[in-house]
Amino acid sequence: MGAIATPVRLYDVSAGGCFINSMYEQKPGVKFVLEMDLPLAGVVTVNAEVLYVKPEFGFAVRFIDLSPETKAVLQRSVDAMLGLPPQ
Repeated sequence: MGAIATPVRLYDVSAGGCFINSMYEQKPGVKFVLEMDLPLAGVVTVNAEVLYVKPEFGFAVRFIDLSPETKAVLQRSVDAMLGLPPQ
């Protein structure tokens, strides 16, 4: 089955995961590819796994199989969103 690109809103983004606001049903344990357009970093592609679902609101994911480089890019972007100085 092919993937369908679906725009979503992300909340509580961290270097380890985020919450995805979506009306589409998901089940814990489902793995998928997530493309995020992040400040300073541009588009970052990660593998994600659903942790839990809040019906009619969305679901939380953790990022899995991250390379050290991708994790560093995520952390820099999160720090920038929080207004923290670059490290």
